[in-house]
Amino acid sequence: MKPIKSLQTEDLLVPAVETAPCSICGTEARYVEISFESPICSTDCAKRMWKQYVDTQVSRKYRTIESLGFFSETK
Repeated sequence: MKPIKSLQTEDLLVPAVETAPCSICGTEARYVEISFESPICSTDCAKRMWKQYVDTQVSRKYRTIESLGFFSETK
């Protein structure tokens, strides 16, 4: 059985209908990163976009509703 190709950033870029500034560096983007629906100029910028996304998800702090004080204690 042939191994499944891992998901690569290059696989997520599609040609743009219109050019726009790249979401990462601002140069003319001829592609759209389909996961974010954002204009991207190159695979390097797409990789940077994914890294930014992953970094924000890893550093994200989760709290319970109780810790936010939405519910008063009634015992």
